[in-house]
Formats: sequence, structure tokens, C-alpha cells
Amino acid sequence: MDMHLSTDMRRAYALAVRRRALTAQGVAEELGLDEPEADRVIAGLVELRLLQQDAEGDLFTAVAPDSAQLRLLGPLVREISVMQEKADRIRADLGSLLPVYWDEVESAAGQIEVVRDLDVVLTLIEEFSARATTEVLTSQPGGGRPVKQLETALTFAQELLERGVRMRTLYQHTAQFHQGTAAYVVHVAPLGGEVRTTASGFPRMLVFDRRVAVLALKGHPEGALVLRNENVIDVLVDTFERTWVGAHPFPLSYSKGQIVHVSSEVKDAIMRLLVVGESDKKIAARVGLSLRTCQRHIADLMQEIGARNRLHAGYLLYEQLAKSDAEVLK
Repeated sequence: MDMHLSTDMRRAYALAVRRRALTAQGVAEELGLDEPEADRVIAGLVELRLLQQDAEGDLFTAVAPDSAQLRLLGPLVREISVMQEKADRIRADLGSLLPVYWDEVESAAGQIEVVRDLDVVLTLIEEFSARATTEVLTSQPGGGRPVKQLETALTFAQELLERGVRMRTLYQHTAQFHQGTAAYVVHVAPLGGEVRTTASGFPRMLVFDRRVAVLALKGHPEGALVLRNENVIDVLVDTFERTWVGAHPFPLSYSKGQIVHVSSEVKDAIMRLLVVGESDKKIAARVGLSLRTCQRHIADLMQEIGARNRLHAGYLLYEQLAKSDAEVLK
């Protein structure tokens, strides 16, 4: 049913209100319409319950808009009410099975669950977050995140921190210069959220109360790997802690010295990855830069050390890093 109220229908309704009653022929004459057009206008107003026919079917009288609204929407409202009751019943029935599911899941030692559906991943993260009581560890490599993801992350973080759950997040140094990420940190820091950055990054993951972990699923950007194995999670947490100790607090303000220091650490990470022969694409991913920006840094670095090619650069950088590491050990 087309519920659009056209200009001709509005004119015909106003005419019906003035005349008390009218015919299709009268509408055609008064509004300058041909008979088929007048019939369509009348039919539309009847369908909207704004006109009603007499017993003979020739005369049409106007109906008050509020009365027409009740007649037209009453059945629809009742249908919506029935559907809402059905939805509530389904939600309650399925929700009653959640404790059974989680009890079985958590009792299955060493379970690894592969989830490829983004909606399911988000539902699991929401559930794990709601059940967290002590600490959530998160790692977000790759520089700054899209604004929509940051808005979701902010809601997630606020809910946890306001419940007294400790939350620590690792970013890469390049995220310090992403406006959206910096704004996110400004919001969560006063609530107790701890954010640090590191040069080379750490695998994307979330760990809830050191009991369950959600990791990025290789080859499936919208999927996740859900781990509940205590031993595996202990290894992840230990590695996170080691990275955390060497990471730097996310700056809420910037100084020239801090920017130079960050740039130096990113450069050092690129050098070490060049030495082991990583491709430009892998290096860019590891340090959180775009491929083009990373290639520009590599070209500048090769020119700086006088390297003729990548192989020569690897050799020269190896010697340079060896000397640097030896100085640190003295």
C-alpha cells in the first residue's frame, strides 16, 4: 500500500471537508482532473481512511485525520505488539541457555575456537568484557585506527574502567601522531586507562582476566581466534608484559625531544628488520607505517649509509647495529 499523500489528494480532502460530501465526478470537475485521475485520488484517500463511502457507494465524506490514523494504524500497532512479544520470548528463551554454554565452554580445557563471523566476534567480546572483573589487556598494532572503531573502543573502555577493571593497551609509536587515537587516549587516561607505545608492535589481541584471549585470525580480517587454554594465555601475557616494560607511555602532549626519540626508535626497528631480510610490506606492517611511507624511510636510510642495494644495506646495517649493541653492553 502506497501511503504517500499527494498534492491532488490533499486538495481533494480539503474539498471534501468544505463540501461535507463529494463524488468522483465532482473531484474531477473542481480540481481539473480527468476521470481516471480522480478515481485514483479518491481510492487513495479511502485507503488512507480519510474518506468513507455511503451505502450506495457514490458519495464520499471526510473523516477526521486523528480518526483515520487510529483506523489505519490500529491493526499495525497490534501486529507490532505481537511481534515484540515474540521477540522478547525468543530472547528470554535463548538467553536462558547462556549459562549452560559458558559453563561448558570454560570447562573444556585447551579449547581453541575459530570464529569467522564479525557479528559473532563482537558478541563474544561484549560477553567477555561484561564478565571481566580484574584486568583486560589489549594490543592494537598498525598505527591509528578508524574513527568508528575508536568510538566503539571508547565505549568498551569506559564501561570496564568505571567498573574498576584495570585496562592496559599497547599501540605502536606511529599511533601517537594519529588524531583520533590521541583523542581516545585523552578520554581514557583520566578514567585510569593505561596506554603505551612501542616501535615494533605486538600481535592484535584482547585478554580478559588472563582466562580467555581473542586474537586476530590470519587471512580473515573480520574473524578471530578465541583461546581458553591457560598455558597458551600465560605465554601471551608474559610476552605482553615484557613488551609493556620496554614501551613508553602514550604522550598527552608533544615535545621536539619526544618526537625525535620516537622517530629514532622507529628507524632502529626498520634497520633491524632490514638486516634479517624482511620485505618492505612486512616491515611497514611491523612498525605501523603505510607501505609508501616505509619505503621512503628505507630509501632515506640506504642513502644515509651509502648502501648500493638491499643486500649491501643489510651488511652495513648489521655492522652498525653490532657496534651499537656492543656499546650498550659496556
